[in-house]
Amino acid sequence: MVTSCKLLSDYIRRQAFLLAPLLLTFIFHASLDAQTSISKPEQSYARFGYADLGDSVEFVFGQQQKIKIGGVDIILEKRINDINQVNVAGDFNRWSPDAGKYQMIKVDGKIFKLRVGKINLGKKGELRQFKFVLNHKYWVEPPVEALNKFKGADGNTNLTLKL
Repeated sequence: MVTSCKLLSDYIRRQAFLLAPLLLTFIFHASLDAQTSISKPEQSYARFGYADLGDSVEFVFGQQQKIKIGGVDIILEKRINDINQVNVAGDFNRWSPDAGKYQMIKVDGKIFKLRVGKINLGKKGELRQFKFVLNHKYWVEPPVEALNKFKGADGNTNLTLKL
């Protein structure tokens, strides 16, 4: 009886030794799957600053809690009343912070929107760059979590959209 228990114990130990790498691989992959599912909402955040509406693009500003201007973090809710105007400036309008055609409209207490036909932004398939400009002079940096940002050779980081 003692011999058969020892044999059974040795057998279980060998099986556990052989199965341990398989079990660790399973746990590792399950952990990666969990991390991937957690990061999916961030991936849907890839198009920060605009919504693709098919033949047009709707630029949206004011959804974030914090913005960065000139390296300074600003809590948007505390300064929203200081924002009289938001414009979209980009390579499609020669980076003009004053172009009336690209002035956004305040749709509620803090959200600004502007719908622009894609034909006015460029050709299908092109990658365009843009930023939001507050009160004609304060250029808002893309948020850290935005996946659609691009840092150019000039050192400026802009948001991007693909037509």
